Amino acid sequence: MKLTLLVATLLLVATTSFGQMMMKGDFMANVNSEGWNLNAGSGSRVQMVFVKFPKAFAKDPMVMVSLTSYDGAPGKDGNVRVAVKAEQVTREGFTVKIMTWGDSRVAGVEGNWFAFTNK
Repeated sequence: MKLTLLVATLLLVATTSFGQMMMKGDFMANVNSEGWNLNAGSGSRVQMVFVKFPKAFAKDPMVMVSLTSYDGAPGKDGNVRVAVKAEQVTREGFTVKIMTWGDSRVAGVEGNWFAFTNK
């Protein structure tokens, strides 16, 4: 009994001392988003989307973003060009940078994000 209590206490201390805080969510932007310019023109074009975490982290987390949906048209050479990355990461949130280039046309994107840090 005492050994079980000791093991349970050690596990609780280890989990709270060395545990991680993790959050996940989705983002979306399209032609209806304010300032959208990825569906016209040519060359480098960028759209920024701010994501606020449901709860602030204790310190700046690491953030990964992924693209799950793309609506657009390839350029004249047949290439589809779109990229996403996380920037300006703080305890409260981050900015998704959506990029295209050449003469690709992007009408909308959707994606997921995952943020994590050690407590």
